Amino acid sequence: MAFVALNVTAQSKFGYVSYMEIVKSLPEYTIVEAHLDELLAKCEIEIERSDREFNQKYTDFIEEQSQFPDIIRIKRHKELQELMEKSIAFKDEVRRTMREAREEMMEPLYEKVDEAVMKVCVSGGYHYILNTDDCVYIAINPKFGVDITKQVKSELGVE
Repeated sequence: MAFVALNVTAQSKFGYVSYMEIVKSLPEYTIVEAHLDELLAKCEIEIERSDREFNQKYTDFIEEQSQFPDIIRIKRHKELQELMEKSIAFKDEVRRTMREAREEMMEPLYEKVDEAVMKVCVSGGYHYILNTDDCVYIAINPKFGVDITKQVKSELGVE
């Protein structure tokens, strides 16, 4: 009995999108960015105020330190060190808060885009969809892959 090896190549139909292009085309994106900009502006005002306070105390310390006895100079130096540490901690907190706020505000947009991508994927008979924003591919053969960014935007009712 002879076995014949058949070379069957199953072609995968796939799509690709620019995920962030789609997200940025949503009207809600502008609102999210405005809220994040407002939050950041308020935090930056506080950072600037804190920096001015530190700089003023530092300048005063430098100018007056020669007049202080050791105990006062050491106390003021510790105060400056504490102010600097608080400033660094606050800046770290601002970065964390901004990252968390962005994640929280963007999540509904990502979910909306994910649903639209899935609808286009299923309705178009695609096996999978690539996100071109990450550039993890070397090339996409246009004979097998289809840019579905416009279709997803259409599904979302945006252009």
